[in-house]
Amino acid sequence: MIATALALAVFGVPSARADGEADSFYDGERDMNISRPVTGTYGLETGAISALSTYLSPLTYKGTSYGIYGDWSKAMPFSPENAVMDFSFSSSMGRMENPAHTALMLDLDIDLHWGMAWRKRLPYRLQFTAGGASGIQGGMLWLPRNSNNPVAARAYADVSLTVGISWHTRIGRLPILIADNARMPIAGCFFSPGYGETYYEIYLGNHNGLAHFGWPGNHFTLGNLLSISLDFGRTAMEVGYRFQADTSWKNHINTHLFRHLFVIGVIPGGLGLKKKCNVNSARY
Repeated sequence: MIATALALAVFGVPSARADGEADSFYDGERDMNISRPVTGTYGLETGAISALSTYLSPLTYKGTSYGIYGDWSKAMPFSPENAVMDFSFSSSMGRMENPAHTALMLDLDIDLHWGMAWRKRLPYRLQFTAGGASGIQGGMLWLPRNSNNPVAARAYADVSLTVGISWHTRIGRLPILIADNARMPIAGCFFSPGYGETYYEIYLGNHNGLAHFGWPGNHFTLGNLLSISLDFGRTAMEVGYRFQADTSWKNHINTHLFRHLFVIGVIPGGLGLKKKCNVNSARY
């Protein structure tokens, strides 16, 4: 992963100041009047999606995904230099077809996560973060052509590891922030019916064996966002690429969802890169 490799390469470097501008930046953050703004991003995402659910069909369906997302981050009051928090939300819908283009599958998905991370400011305006998060995911795959089992529901509550790296620099006079952030659940609980078990049977009272302990061996999920933010002052714009993988294997049911998404968002109030001497941002 980009974030992990870059973090390992630079983490061992002493946090000496790279230049005069960096000295001013760090000295200013020690001022008691420093502000800790909530940095919120609101955006749209679209791209390719592929899905396999052997509960519904042995075929892989491919198509296009559309979604919205939001992210809110802030430096923590008890240790703003070292601790940051983040809350994220996303919701998407995908439309896919089988290889012969004779059947349609729909995907609905929602994701909520909150986490805290420890951060380390490094030379050359780099910042590394590592921490944990908890959250829930839910959704469904719908195959209208199936008359008996047309829907495969998904539900997962997890505890995740997070890692990120960011670098703020300039293109001419325009401040920019380049960041890569990844999240991978390490433990949780997810829903899976038995192979061939219908939801009607569950409705009638067959509730045994529906909840399962999840770990990367039977429920592997990975999310990674590589982005660049352009800070215009009163507002900023984010563009990037998001990769999302959601897989599970339980009760002989194999489920794979892969998304490759282009994201574009707006950051009201900007990132504060043009007035960094009085802003303690969670992003840099």
